[in-house]
Amino acid sequence: MSVTLTDDDRRMAARDFFTPAQLAAFSDLALNDERAAWGERALLDPIRRLRMRRLPGEPDEGALCTWPPAPLGFGYAVEAPEGARSGVVRWQAVTDLIEVRLTPVRYGALRQAVDAEAAHARAYHRGPTPFRDHATWQACFYLPWSRRAALLALRSAAAKDAILPAVSPQPSLF
Repeated sequence: MSVTLTDDDRRMAARDFFTPAQLAAFSDLALNDERAAWGERALLDPIRRLRMRRLPGEPDEGALCTWPPAPLGFGYAVEAPEGARSGVVRWQAVTDLIEVRLTPVRYGALRQAVDAEAAHARAYHRGPTPFRDHATWQACFYLPWSRRAALLALRSAAAKDAILPAVSPQPSLF
């Protein structure tokens, strides 16, 4: 028997559905129809992760969560030890959840972080070709590049967390 989703489940479903770049793309769309169409395309993306386990410190730690497609939104199912819960989360509800905390400063921080992360990813050079050898490539390019990539990913995640915070209280950076 399946029980309906809790408010925490709905918040976690929306939060975990988006990467920072996807949240920025979704927030850029002005109309609900555009957001729903974007969401439908995102659910059909073959490389999108539509299953995950809840992390330590989250409600129902270790529970398997899935996002099956549903009309006008997405399904969300939680296989918790106390019993399964499932329901549909509408795109309008996701939009409402985002817009509660989407201020111009938070949107600007998200957009800036996502754009910087994407630009840095485009600057990646795959191998040691212009460098003398692999060790030189790693020391002069890869290690500094990867440090910067990790910093930019952290910045993007913090900007996303300011808009879609974790269910467990976390301090906001903005």
